[in-house]
Amino acid sequence: MSTERITLHTYVQSADVPYAAWARLLRPEDLYLDEHWLRVAERTAGCPMRYALLHRGGVPVAGLATALADKRAPWVLARPDTLLEFSAKDGRPGAGELLEALPGTPADALLPTLVCGGRHMGRSRVVARPEVTHPDVEALVAWAEELAVEQGAASVAYPFVEESDKVLRQVLRERGYLSHESGRYSMLSVPPGGFDDYLLQVSAHRRRRILTERRRISEAGIRMRIELLRAELIPRLGELEYQLMERYGVAWSPEQSGQVLGEMLAEFGEDVRVVLAEGDGEVRGFATILQFRGHWYARQSGFDYAYQDKLGKLPLYFETVYYFPVEEAARLGISTIHYGLGSEGAKLSRGCTAEPQYSYLLPVGPLGKTLRG
Repeated sequence: MSTERITLHTYVQSADVPYAAWARLLRPEDLYLDEHWLRVAERTAGCPMRYALLHRGGVPVAGLATALADKRAPWVLARPDTLLEFSAKDGRPGAGELLEALPGTPADALLPTLVCGGRHMGRSRVVARPEVTHPDVEALVAWAEELAVEQGAASVAYPFVEESDKVLRQVLRERGYLSHESGRYSMLSVPPGGFDDYLLQVSAHRRRRILTERRRISEAGIRMRIELLRAELIPRLGELEYQLMERYGVAWSPEQSGQVLGEMLAEFGEDVRVVLAEGDGEVRGFATILQFRGHWYARQSGFDYAYQDKLGKLPLYFETVYYFPVEEAARLGISTIHYGLGSEGAKLSRGCTAEPQYSYLLPVGPLGKTLRG
């Protein structure tokens, strides 16, 4: 065990965190813990965020981002109370038993909560150097628990810990955290040979279907392209995302899309791209992509459903979100496309792999003692 001195530095906003030290702890999989996204999260979280950077022997070796959420936090799918309910409904291991053990509703039992590992969906983690030790991680976890008590939280949560994050999972188990599976994070490894090699990664049945879908797109006269996001595109993209949200019963507006897209453009600049599907001189579908250290992250999308249905339910979604991006990613030397949580079946059938994510919960105070026996 290392005998080097451990010191902890804390910060009230991401702008205060020494960026070079923090950035050295990030992997290509950590876009949402980079300073650019942390600033977006701070502007949209609707709650206070705090950060810690741990030094061992004077060298920064690990860090942790946190957000204090209550019932007003709009990011419901990343809150442990609603995440537990959704996970139980989906039959994810451990969720039903944990839900039944809570007195009252999850919101009443778990909120306010200190969400740790970033205010985003997927890959909640302690950012760290590869050689990070168990005591390093435990020191940050202990700091977060103390912060939760100071802020009057009812629980501490790590909503989406990767199955492969052995050190963090061990620390959380040892400290009495309760857990359940919370989802599966999907990624697609882009083959260097491009789309032809990509087709070899899927089943023969899926391969035939993909080729049929792409032929229909071509025969309909749809023109595909990818370019940097420009401000003048945002109003049309907002309309299309609104149509997608409305189709799935989500309360949304073109103005909300415009605000998010505008923030992404201002923060990421040339690292935010947009895939465009054009038909009859108008954008009929889009997908935004963020680039970080040789990886792409699929973000928003939207489609002109009236136009799509008029042409016999044209498969714009898969061309815009999967097939054309894979083609372009290979051409541009991108190694991986991140598709995140949800729609696991569709993602797996199109060549993605999925890693289980686990929610870890520590109720604090009397409730915590009751649940942990």
